[in-house]
Amino acid sequence: MAQKVFILAMALAILVCALVGMTSALTGGNYVAKLTNNSTADYFPSWSPDGEKIAFFSNHSGNWGIWVMNSDGSNKVQLAKITKKGAGFNLKWSQDGEKIAFTSNRSGNWDVWVMDSDGSNKVQLTTNLTYAVNPVWSPSGNKIAFVSERSGNEDIWVMDCDGSTKMQLTINEGSDLYQAWSPDETKISFVSGNGSVCVMDSNGDNRVQLTANTFGITYPRWSPDGKKIAFSASFNQNDALNIWIMNNDGSNKVRLTSSKESDFLPSWSPDGKKIAYTTDGNIYVITLEEKTTSTTTATPVTPSPTGKIPGFEAIIAISALLIVAYIARLEIVR
Repeated sequence: MAQKVFILAMALAILVCALVGMTSALTGGNYVAKLTNNSTADYFPSWSPDGEKIAFFSNHSGNWGIWVMNSDGSNKVQLAKITKKGAGFNLKWSQDGEKIAFTSNRSGNWDVWVMDSDGSNKVQLTTNLTYAVNPVWSPSGNKIAFVSERSGNEDIWVMDCDGSTKMQLTINEGSDLYQAWSPDETKISFVSGNGSVCVMDSNGDNRVQLTANTFGITYPRWSPDGKKIAFSASFNQNDALNIWIMNNDGSNKVRLTSSKESDFLPSWSPDGKKIAYTTDGNIYVITLEEKTTSTTTATPVTPSPTGKIPGFEAIIAISALLIVAYIARLEIVR
């Protein structure tokens, strides 16, 4: 009898391990954490260069404003309050962490502004009858790329960090949007009007298309080492947007999320191990497992929508083994 109980206990242990293994395969080892939990909306997460802070845009105080929080979601502080006269979006830290660029219509028109990282010293960099949005600092901090309609079409422009020497980089019939600098500042990724991720030299030359035309694709963002590009996309008309990564030449596309809500606005942490993004009006962070960021062994994964403690499955498996072994021992002793 005791031997039968022991065999049954071990069989249960094996079954638990198998189920845990299935769960681990589904999550792919990636860990998803929800950093904000508001009934309104939090958007445009942007990591500070040291990885300690995340700036974001939110209206959970009743008015749209710029906020900053610790990278674990704690200590949320409002940096700039946007009144009914204006709003702002798409935040980006300067490389030294001293400045934050954003877009605002507080002057009556959508323009690019910068402020100190504590919310002080707001300075308007663009003044035009058409709008200027989506400011992105170059890695050196000397340039800011932005989108403007001043040529009669939505195109990508670049200017010095003080707002001088504005130069148009793209000249196309469709809209060119969501630009981002490569870490070495030699390339700029963007989404073209035909709905594809493209890359060009930082002076606008040598445009290359990396993805096929899709139903929805936004915000291609370079990994800190320049080897990967994260973006949000839907390759099926009936699917929501999800976060993807690919090699910087467009190969080896891997889907990181698969929630029913749209996942978008990816933002890499400075160490390349995490990606912050927005879904259901809140900010999440996905911690990537090592093989996901590899250029050779990446595989599609489906992260948990609620997040799991790293190593949680292993803890359950070991605990289950200890429990059933203890039960079996008691039966043998009897």
